[in-house]
Amino acid sequence: MRAVHLSVFAFALLLTGCGWHLRQPAQLPAAMQRTYINDATGDTELVRQLRRSLGTPTTSVIEDATTATATLNILNARQFQRVLSVSNTGQPLEYQVAYQVQFSLTDAKGKTLIEVQTLTLTRNYAYDVANAIGDVEQANVLYKAMQDNMAQLILFRLQALGRSAGSR
Repeated sequence: MRAVHLSVFAFALLLTGCGWHLRQPAQLPAAMQRTYINDATGDTELVRQLRRSLGTPTTSVIEDATTATATLNILNARQFQRVLSVSNTGQPLEYQVAYQVQFSLTDAKGKTLIEVQTLTLTRNYAYDVANAIGDVEQANVLYKAMQDNMAQLILFRLQALGRSAGSR
């Protein structure tokens, strides 16, 4: 039994020594204590992911813009795709799907905390003309994953603002 306890202790010591730690809630700027998400795009999946990410012990996402301390503006969100390569018969072989979002952040007084930024994510996938339905589903899965990734990228930008405000 003592060997088991010693092994667990050694493992815990090893994990802390390598820098591993549990994921902490996002450290957002104090101005984001009560954040309103102004979504001009109707991209409900992105907004859902942002709501989940912005809900921390020190911040909350609210429904009433008049009581917000900050407004995260989702100005534009669009999905598009293009052909990357074609066969010698002109059949598409590979596509690239892209997801682009424009956002900004303002405080309750209308002061811009983050200027309008455009973030773009792209993914490539092989196209099989014999499996067109599967390829459409593959593109949809890629778009869903990019929406999740985009929410994380926006959160990273907001955290960077929080770190820069905290260092002043």
